[in-house]
Amino acid sequence: MQSAEDYATGKGTMGVWVTFALMVGNVISASYVVGNTAAIFEYDIAYLWTFYAYIFGWGLTTAYVSTYRAAAHYYGASSMGEAFRHFYSKRVSVCVNLAVLVAFMGALSAQTIVVSGLLRTLLGINEIASVILTIIVLTGIALLGGMKGMAKVNLLHTIVLAMSVLIVCISVYSLTSFNEVYTALAPEGVFKMIGGSRSTGYVISTILVQPFVCVVSALSVAGTYGAKTRKTATRAQIMVPIFAILFFGAVLLVAVAGRYLWPEMEPSSAWYGISAKFGPWMLALSSCGVLAASMSTAPSQIMLMSSSIVSIRNTFAQEKLEDKDELKLTKILVIVCGVVFQLLGLISKDIVNIMTNAYTVWAVAGLVFTLSLVWKRVTEQAVFSGMLGGIGVTAIWIVYNFIRPGHTPFNIPVATAAGAVSAGLVIIITLVTGKEKYSPSSQRIRIAKRSMREAEAKAGE
Repeated sequence: MQSAEDYATGKGTMGVWVTFALMVGNVISASYVVGNTAAIFEYDIAYLWTFYAYIFGWGLTTAYVSTYRAAAHYYGASSMGEAFRHFYSKRVSVCVNLAVLVAFMGALSAQTIVVSGLLRTLLGINEIASVILTIIVLTGIALLGGMKGMAKVNLLHTIVLAMSVLIVCISVYSLTSFNEVYTALAPEGVFKMIGGSRSTGYVISTILVQPFVCVVSALSVAGTYGAKTRKTATRAQIMVPIFAILFFGAVLLVAVAGRYLWPEMEPSSAWYGISAKFGPWMLALSSCGVLAASMSTAPSQIMLMSSSIVSIRNTFAQEKLEDKDELKLTKILVIVCGVVFQLLGLISKDIVNIMTNAYTVWAVAGLVFTLSLVWKRVTEQAVFSGMLGGIGVTAIWIVYNFIRPGHTPFNIPVATAAGAVSAGLVIIITLVTGKEKYSPSSQRIRIAKRSMREAEAKAGE
């Protein structure tokens, strides 16, 4: 009989390609394809600085694989929340699990916008019907798949989406050349990385903060635990930024060419509009690619959200659930999360901003985690305060943006505010409370990593 842990994590059973397929769910999000294309049509390539920072972050995450695997080896952790509970404390674990919920709340709602819009077009149904159908389909896939099953589906869908993007890119550039596109759009500032639609302050804060989103990305961590060995996880993670550069590059090439060739096109549906210029079969191919990406990424997010809630419950529960009861609870929460959090996609239609605001919560957790790994004096109290302060600031910025769309308090980007508050709290509290060269948290991490290396040496890995 399948255990709750096997269903939710697939721990220690995945080969390199299946592990990569789970990790790359961070990249193949359909909202990235549709949202980034729309942003290029409406703004410029500078609008996407958050995603450029993610590419660097996915490369950076490779250095964290051994730390997460050490938590699995020494403490038996099978999720990010469990790792942080053993390294730091229960309350830090709750902060991390809440970060997963908030981040995927935004990411999932963005996926819902994309899929429901696509189904509305393909099936000729109204908005309410398309949203209901989207919720049923994505939640159903998550409920039936399990994490390892979802990873295998991800691999197929990654291939489908990548091939569809490549074919659209080749088709578009059969009508023009990049030199022609650049010559026409450069005077408009479309290719300006600095001084475009994003301020210099926004760009700097994004570079300094947003890469840390990736080091606590729940999909990357899930892949790290699901991999058969640490080497398997490391190889898979190395592949992610390489794929991202090629994938995002192709999407951006299509977007700028589309803006040059058909400037009158509606930005929100530009990806489909560009594809439709090459006939119904091309539109069908690109639509299938986008739909395939969402059909794998969104269910994985739903599963990780339900696992985070179970982890919070287990952190404070007096009695541990029997395995069959925990499996039942996980599946119930899959349904609840799938329905409730997808409905949030009806609140806002700005896909890029939804993703940016939601993932800033992860950036805070990743920044604090990194500070604690680099600066061995950082205490549990400093880690908790830094995460709580950064998450609180992010929540205020998100609420403010809903009340006044397009505005932020004091005109300060969310990444700047959250990153400054969290880092400041960590530094100040550590200077006050960190009296030892190695804090208890740092010592626990060192012990776990040393034990893992000794075990690997003995096994000849």
